[in-house]
Amino acid sequence: MRKKDGKPASPCEQNKCLLMVAVFLVSFSLIGFEIALSRFLSVLLSYHYVFVVLSSALLGLGMGGIIVHFITPSLIIHRNRFIYWGFLYSLAVPLSVSLTILVEYIGNSHVKVAVFGILLVAPFLFAGGLLAELYRRFSSLGNRIYGMDLIGAAVGALGVIVLLDLFGGLRVHLIFGILAFTGCLILISGESGKGRKWILSAVVLTALSIVLGINLFCGNLLEIPVGKNHVKEIYDALFTFKGRIIETRWSSFGRTDLVEYAHLPDQMDIYVDGTAGSPMYRFSGNVNAPGFTVDRLKDEFPGYFPFLNLKEEEKDNALLIGPGGGRDVLIALMGGVRRISAVEINSDQVEMVRKYSHFNGGIYAGAFNVDVVVAEGRSFLKRKSEKYDIIMFSLPVTNTSRSIEGYALSENFLFTVESISDYMDHLTDEGRLIVVAHNDAEILRLLSISLASLDQKGINPVAAMKQIYLVGAEEYPVMVIKKTQFDIETIQKEYLSMVRSGYDKQSSYFPHISNDGMLNPVLMALANGRIGPAAFIKMLVERGYDIRPVSDNSPFFYKFEIGIPRPVLLVFWISAIFSLLAICVPFLFDNLRSDPVRFWHITRHAVLFLFLGIGFMVIEISLIQRFGLFLGNPVLCLAVLLFSILGGAGLGSLWSGRLCFDKIGKNLSMISFLITSIAMVYVFILPLLFDKLLGFDLPIRILISIIILLPLSFLMGFPFPMGIRILKDKGMSNNIPWMWGINGAGSVLGSALTLVIAISKGFNEALLAGASCYLIIFFIFITDKRR
Repeated sequence: MRKKDGKPASPCEQNKCLLMVAVFLVSFSLIGFEIALSRFLSVLLSYHYVFVVLSSALLGLGMGGIIVHFITPSLIIHRNRFIYWGFLYSLAVPLSVSLTILVEYIGNSHVKVAVFGILLVAPFLFAGGLLAELYRRFSSLGNRIYGMDLIGAAVGALGVIVLLDLFGGLRVHLIFGILAFTGCLILISGESGKGRKWILSAVVLTALSIVLGINLFCGNLLEIPVGKNHVKEIYDALFTFKGRIIETRWSSFGRTDLVEYAHLPDQMDIYVDGTAGSPMYRFSGNVNAPGFTVDRLKDEFPGYFPFLNLKEEEKDNALLIGPGGGRDVLIALMGGVRRISAVEINSDQVEMVRKYSHFNGGIYAGAFNVDVVVAEGRSFLKRKSEKYDIIMFSLPVTNTSRSIEGYALSENFLFTVESISDYMDHLTDEGRLIVVAHNDAEILRLLSISLASLDQKGINPVAAMKQIYLVGAEEYPVMVIKKTQFDIETIQKEYLSMVRSGYDKQSSYFPHISNDGMLNPVLMALANGRIGPAAFIKMLVERGYDIRPVSDNSPFFYKFEIGIPRPVLLVFWISAIFSLLAICVPFLFDNLRSDPVRFWHITRHAVLFLFLGIGFMVIEISLIQRFGLFLGNPVLCLAVLLFSILGGAGLGSLWSGRLCFDKIGKNLSMISFLITSIAMVYVFILPLLFDKLLGFDLPIRILISIIILLPLSFLMGFPFPMGIRILKDKGMSNNIPWMWGINGAGSVLGSALTLVIAISKGFNEALLAGASCYLIIFFIFITDKRR
């Protein structure tokens, strides 16, 4: 069979199904590897290092395209080189992870982070080379390849959740290597000259079998070295306090470890990715005689203080958000709360506590009128009409990363101006919000958020401070906000209790108490109106702490440093420089100046693929964050949003082949304008839709999310294959790997740019920035008359 241009068609082109299945498997494995790698790295590294390492590794996709452009500038030479790239990719996936573990064992400095980046760039580089070769080799099928690439990624975003739950964060990488290898075998079966390639297949299969055998039968040789990072809490648990991990669970949420201590027989700790430690105590099951360690919490844990002087009518029910190992449940039970709803987002933690009911008294097993729900706290609350006497949090330490988006997805909607308003709306008239923090910075940011939220309700700062008191403590400071103002009698009791308990007066604040020089003078000045919230915030900024109120639009509660965090800026500038080099360097080696027309077309397409990479990623991340509260569970949100956006774009790519080719430039321009318009509309209508639809059950909300996203995502699948199609039509198919490399670099730049904009302005503004990328494409191609 011959193609329309008279050249012989390859077996893969004759049997398009083989090619599409192979692309699907490779793409499935690639996004699965990326997501699983973020979980794996979160165990080893702190969140800012995860963001830097994973972003650097993802630049490999662009590097692969640029390398292909340089080493095989001609399509005629090495027509089937893509098979070699595929085999290298399938081997690199498990080997890079195994080598990273070995480096973690022997490395003991920041240098190992750079080594991680070098090792982990390899699989993405080889995958980038494979896909670049495929897009060039089969450019006539560009829309179908891109469509299956995106659909494979969409299904992989869902599949990786199941695979992580089944195989854990380490062995799952072998599965992705095997899937990629299977895709390569399918490609071989569709190509001529198979002899040497089958030999290569046997070599790769043998290598994968060896790695698989080591993991299955000698698993301890390649276990993740938990606790090597001294920044993570689990380091002190294992090495300072001589703890021992007695149970580990892997899931799509991360790695959850249970640690016991020989010298502390009445306490265990639960860690997620080595951080966010949550204690679980030995409990007798009798609230009146709970056991020595639990009873001691009344005196030693500041979180019990707000329960000391509660009246009977003030403790009918309580909502505990993020109770972890159950300490807050014990506090509420000993405080006399009659009905408790405990909402925990990590199902592994809940199952661990239930499994050890013999140790903790069965606090999660349905006793003591404690109802445990696995859900995201604020999303759960917004869908409930019930009001509570007490809503309580113990702030987690969130220095763990869930994905390439790092900061964006490790933050949540629990502590924003809007969230405080939601909590106040769900309190009874005598109810109060109790927050246990880790340090003064967290407490002071909570205070600035609360004052801003109450101000929106028409309560000025002086009046608002009469609803608040703060208990200073070295480790666990506490803030309490009452639905109404505290009366003088109640506050006098609280103040005397604080003095008797020995808490830090200089860090504490109580309304109605005259400043005798003992309470915090700045907070007293704020309460008396001598300074306003703006001056208060400015004072802290001058000391290097950013405690400005954060909103749902920019929910970066844990960003206390001034300005954009350095890891985000580092990735931004690295990806920006790489993008610039990806565009400019090939120009230096290509004789384009002698052909002004070709120079113009190449320049225009370089800009096209750069802004497609930036715009697609900015819109994708912004939408994932905006849907977070609506869907609740962050893991589920990521999976559903990626499935919806990538799947819809994949269908759009497949459909793009039906467009009239004579006006492809004009069509590209108009589709880009439609994408811009819809994205801008989303900025304004999504909050309204979420408020109206949040009450529906989760399956309905998932379906609603898919329907909302389908029009935009479907159109976002058109521009890339149309760009490939234009290059092929103009006889510039050899430049397709170059354009793929630029697009890959733009994607990483887009992820960093999203965070820069979201931190400084908000995710709505980031979504508008993504829309503006497509608007630029609209103006570039609007002048095209034909082709």
